[in-house]
Amino acid sequence: MNSEDIINLIKDTCEDTDNLSEINEDSALVGGNIDSMGLVQLCIALEEKAIDLGFEFDWTSEKAMSSMNSVFRSPKSLLKEFKRQQANNKKK
Repeated sequence: MNSEDIINLIKDTCEDTDNLSEINEDSALVGGNIDSMGLVQLCIALEEKAIDLGFEFDWTSEKAMSSMNSVFRSPKSLLKEFKRQQANNKKK
């Protein structure tokens, strides 16, 4: 998965959101471009993608839920966490 993949997943998952046409890897997600329903849909889509890739994506972790270090700040931060969890799960 790369930046383009995560941006396309966000656009596909949150298609009812009007302001996603100009989204890039640094765009604000929470508090910016995605409402709470879109965020839930995105998390479910990421869980499904992770299963397809052979690991479990945990978006409920302390890191993910921390407002200061939220992985949901931007597509870039979300992708970084997704890849971190993927790498950690493959080591087990």
